[in-house]
Amino acid sequence: MNHRILSATREQLIQQLIFFDEQYSLFFDHYVRDYGKEKQIVDALVRRYRETLEDILAQDDSELSQSLQNVTLLGSSVSVRFEEDGYEELFTVVFPTDIDPDHNRISFLSPIGRQLLLTAPQESLVLESPVGRQPVQIKEVSFSYRGGFPGQ
Repeated sequence: MNHRILSATREQLIQQLIFFDEQYSLFFDHYVRDYGKEKQIVDALVRRYRETLEDILAQDDSELSQSLQNVTLLGSSVSVRFEEDGYEELFTVVFPTDIDPDHNRISFLSPIGRQLLLTAPQESLVLESPVGRQPVQIKEVSFSYRGGFPGQ
């Protein structure tokens, strides 16, 4: 990745951190309906996500470039292989304001988005969705976020 692209990518990630620092409570109130167990799940996920972002942003450009292929972030496209039939599908994990079901752009708050966020290539998991439980393997991750941020 060239320096200009890495610089823009780093800025995108910094903006995500700023968003979660400054607007998380408003965002949470708007998108999360259940303040019990769901609040705990989302809070833990966002906390882990922020910690991951901070670790990635502390890296030099070459490490940053590698990390963008090693962990699913907001804006990452994730190639998922379904173990039962070998079918592969590409999802892009995004903010709820950027979803586009026709292009498999899914919210990180959706059941599938929650499970894919922070996954790594070659990781296996049982993806729980409205249609049931399906064993999958993460084949590839690539960061390419182009969306905005809620509240901008």
